[in-house]
Amino acid sequence: MKPIDVPLRVNSRRFWLWGLVAGLGSTAVIGNSPNILYVDFPQFWAAGRTAGTPDLLDPHLHHAWQLAHGVPPDFWPYTPGAAWLWWPFGYFSMGDGFWLHALAMTALVLLGGWLGARVYGLDVRVGLIFAFAWAPSMASVAFGQNGPLGLVFALLAIEGLRRDDDRLAGLGTGLLLYKPTLAVPLLVLMLLRRRWLGLVVAAVVAAGWYLLSVSATAGDWAWPATLLGGLGDWFRANISFNPAKSTSIPSVLIGYGAPWAVAWIIAAAVALAALPRLLRAPLVEAAAGACLVGLVVSPHSLNYEATLMLPIVLWSLGGRGAGIAEPWRTRLVVACCVAGLLHLISTALGLSSVGVAAVAATAIWISGWQRCEGPQCAAAVSPPQDARP
Repeated sequence: MKPIDVPLRVNSRRFWLWGLVAGLGSTAVIGNSPNILYVDFPQFWAAGRTAGTPDLLDPHLHHAWQLAHGVPPDFWPYTPGAAWLWWPFGYFSMGDGFWLHALAMTALVLLGGWLGARVYGLDVRVGLIFAFAWAPSMASVAFGQNGPLGLVFALLAIEGLRRDDDRLAGLGTGLLLYKPTLAVPLLVLMLLRRRWLGLVVAAVVAAGWYLLSVSATAGDWAWPATLLGGLGDWFRANISFNPAKSTSIPSVLIGYGAPWAVAWIIAAAVALAALPRLLRAPLVEAAAGACLVGLVVSPHSLNYEATLMLPIVLWSLGGRGAGIAEPWRTRLVVACCVAGLLHLISTALGLSSVGVAAVAATAIWISGWQRCEGPQCAAAVSPPQDARP
């Protein structure tokens, strides 16, 4: 087998060992999911079971259905048409559905690693190792969430930008509208970079989501009003309950009692500070940066959504001729992955280590600190196998 081109200052044996340990550490948490009632999966199972009925979106009907079927009541905050994605899992019991869903999401982590390596010019094995070593990817699987799905759609859009194929970029971005907060950063990027065809394609996909949502709500053509009406109460409750799990500056600040105006002014300042880089950086770098900035200025972003940090991590490795210079590349990437592994401990302490890593990465990317370009930034910087003890 061809030796792996390690894009860090560690030899390949240590890289494989580190990847194995981090990947197993990320994956091990799934074993506890049945003991905590499959975490968030019941909400998606309920959405799949109620897709195509009025019980999906109407808060009172949805809560009544959930209580009648032993599911903790919660509002469905996604595009209603996205409930069809979980419709197949509703044919199974909660437990069986969870494990089938976990298999599907793990397959998407694999696909995300492969696609990320392709987008950012890395050895496929490097992409796969980082996809599993970046703990939010598998944490999303363990929590019954869908971060890997968002990651694949985002990388599909970025691959379109890399190829200068606005149709593919628009398709990936439009598919992200299953959860609109994930799509907004890439939509803004395409607007800033005048990718008009991509925006048109994304709008066509959005129309498809609208029609799927009509069918998911049993013919409710006014579903956007119902969704927006319920999101306010859902957001206020969620933000007060989850600040320790959040990667979002507004969520953390508001959750711990800061005035809303202060939180949103800070978020707006971060977004404005990112504009020069979004306008001038190479597109695949700017897209990774957009996904990153979106996590920290979003109204709602938790640890599992930080799967969308994987593009900026892969970009930093220098496979496309730009990234973070050594030795800081190795230091920062290792620190970032350790922060990912500590997310459960840090949450118990009241502040997400993943959120801290996201804010730090945003500051580094916006400032351009330690950014490098050209041959000296090439990804394959590992020493020969025997060069280090």
